[in-house]
Amino acid sequence: MLLKCCYQNILETSTVTLATGAEDAAYPLWRLSDRDIGLMFKAQAAVTLTVKIVQGATLYPVDRLLIPGGHNLSGMVSDIKWSDDDITYTAAVAQWVSAAGDIDKSWAPLTKKYWKLILTSPGVIPSFAELFLTSTYTWEKNPPRPTGEFDPVFNVERLQSRGGQVRFITHGQAKRQRTYTMRSCGQAQRANLEALNNAWAGSKPFWLYDHEGTLIYGELRKPIALKEIYYQGYPFVFDFLEVIP
Repeated sequence: MLLKCCYQNILETSTVTLATGAEDAAYPLWRLSDRDIGLMFKAQAAVTLTVKIVQGATLYPVDRLLIPGGHNLSGMVSDIKWSDDDITYTAAVAQWVSAAGDIDKSWAPLTKKYWKLILTSPGVIPSFAELFLTSTYTWEKNPPRPTGEFDPVFNVERLQSRGGQVRFITHGQAKRQRTYTMRSCGQAQRANLEALNNAWAGSKPFWLYDHEGTLIYGELRKPIALKEIYYQGYPFVFDFLEVIP
């Protein structure tokens, strides 16, 4: 299975408003694109909510919607739609009823100016952290196995008393890690990884589909250092650590 990354979010380069419904001022709309899955957006009331996204002068292709787990959208009737003219809207995928956990919907790439996420007649006030409308980058070539470290990183502090007795403080859940070492990639993959590296910019967590197809939200622990070891041959290390709320 080829690795995949979703590292752009068109909400960050678009005008984002509520076409129906209103925001709770304590949980503002901008939280849908702040890359912090611990900060929630919340509507003001349990009425139909329409998040409208209008792309700017540059239109980016979109082929996927991602909403991280921790939301309360389970059981809600949901739609993602696009338009060329802001009058007629077409469904990107069939209407669905959301479930708990990460929400992941994909379709063939579309480059459209107008998008809407619609939650129809919710039973509770909708609350969710991020709305990614993104393009999926599929790696041209996977690293050979073994793929490096992928055991969990435990968030535990070890303390020791003056008498030598050990104490452990657990600060949160373990984080998944994926370290992929590529002996060499070609020119196209180099260009795409450079774009990913620049978009991440040291501060913008993104989504990874790992070698087993597991969806993980995380960050690079260090920039992707690409160097040419022979003509158009570039080794690199992709060192990825999960980000949790």
